[in-house]
Amino acid sequence: MSDAVKRHGLNATPVDIMKLLPDMDRVQTGARADGAVHERLGKIEKVEVTDTFVRISGACHDLVLDPSDLVSVEYDTSMEMRDKIYPRLDMMGKDGDVLFSFTGLEGLEAMEPHLAKFSRTPVAPRARPTEEEAEPDLENDPARPFLESLVGAAPVTVRIETPVFIQKWTGAVAKMLPAGGCFNIILKDFHLHLPANSLSGWEERDGWHHGILLDGSNSALSIGPAQ
Repeated sequence: MSDAVKRHGLNATPVDIMKLLPDMDRVQTGARADGAVHERLGKIEKVEVTDTFVRISGACHDLVLDPSDLVSVEYDTSMEMRDKIYPRLDMMGKDGDVLFSFTGLEGLEAMEPHLAKFSRTPVAPRARPTEEEAEPDLENDPARPFLESLVGAAPVTVRIETPVFIQKWTGAVAKMLPAGGCFNIILKDFHLHLPANSLSGWEERDGWHHGILLDGSNSALSIGPAQ
């Protein structure tokens, strides 16, 4: 891998790469949709592959996805914090978007040896999102009251669902932190980041609270009884 190039396309199918995840120690699985970022953190214990779905599971993971929507894998080593590189495997969709990602929490040493057998081609870095000039109004955001009501209450299931994937977490919300333009739930095995101005509110149906986008349609994010 070139020292100058930090992002490469891997000559492997997304399914081939996902089968290797249980050997990569602790992994963060990041699913993004409608602005929300839903992350599970921990060791992946099992990857089950069928003709119609891939299930990634473990004590800290619960992800089901449709592999037919994935076309390639891009391997990014540009993230470095405190002299440690956090390598990331981006699963790319047909339109060139990143559908979800797997980040190696134990650094290059836990991920790179399992990828060395695959040839790779340099690709352009992903554009970084632009920062908002004005700080959003987190205090009066309509998503806030319901998120605050979760703190210290009964355990819930937080689900993010698109036609490509479903990822869930179940547990008690100990704290909700409005910061950095987002509402953040940060736990050992789960992170949720919901940017301000993402939702017009929540709608309760069938015991679940569904996030409603600004245009009135359903968001990918929903929160309901512990499952």
